[in-house]
Amino acid sequence: MLPRRFAHRGVAQAAPENTLPAFQAAADLGLEGIELDVRLTKDGVPVVIHDGNLTRLTCGHPARPSNARVRDLTWDELSRVELPYANHTLTAILPPQAENEFLALRPDRVLGGETDYITALARDGRMAGIPRLADVLDWLAALPVPLEAEIELCANDLVRPVFELLDGHPALPRCIVFTGNPAIIEEMQDLAAGEGKPAGLRLGANIRVLNDDVKEDVEGLDLFEVGLNARLFGREDVAWLQDRNIAVLSNLGDAPDWWEQLCALDAYGFKTNYAQAFTTWRSQR
Repeated sequence: MLPRRFAHRGVAQAAPENTLPAFQAAADLGLEGIELDVRLTKDGVPVVIHDGNLTRLTCGHPARPSNARVRDLTWDELSRVELPYANHTLTAILPPQAENEFLALRPDRVLGGETDYITALARDGRMAGIPRLADVLDWLAALPVPLEAEIELCANDLVRPVFELLDGHPALPRCIVFTGNPAIIEEMQDLAAGEGKPAGLRLGANIRVLNDDVKEDVEGLDLFEVGLNARLFGREDVAWLQDRNIAVLSNLGDAPDWWEQLCALDAYGFKTNYAQAFTTWRSQR
């Protein structure tokens, strides 16, 4: 079985990360899933953004770059923030060492993009906005094609509001809620075991490496999937988890030699910054 392609923060070649145009590009390309990140605003609105501040995403804005923290802004304030396309997208061609997550963080530094933002903005002056999680869920539910969403909780106090938002939402069957933060994993599992989770909601944990200590922790948890780092797991790890009805998603690993291994591992899917490059590589084999 080929692994499902989860566009990491959306298709980074099409639009700035974690924006609706980046997610729509994943649907347009026929990918199986997207991965997105969630934080809370000052007034308690779950919003789709990875960083705790706006510094990186607004870098190069001609008038309104910002270092503000997400948790210090209301949704009304955050909804007016503009995210430049210029120098905030990736090239379509798979570069050397593309598996490095740094590529998604500052592509202009790594890929030789325009370091002159004035020139870059003259070439592409488009702006994107930061969506609420509710906006993404409504978009997901309205899609005519099935697309899964792996929703990462990036801050404390998110579990309950995200559960409440998903409860009864038509997009819920397409969603996996996960985190790599041990404290949030514990909070999520405690809430699910105590008060219950929305019916049918799938939970995940980004545990990165499966060792004996982690195996002991995983036993008994309510998990649909775990995230493991590329190159740090093999068929035995996948089989051990599958025996417990837990699927595996690879964390990035955008390189043909890893793709070759991944296709033989029977993993559920993988997060990728280069879904188009993988698809081309696979079709040419």
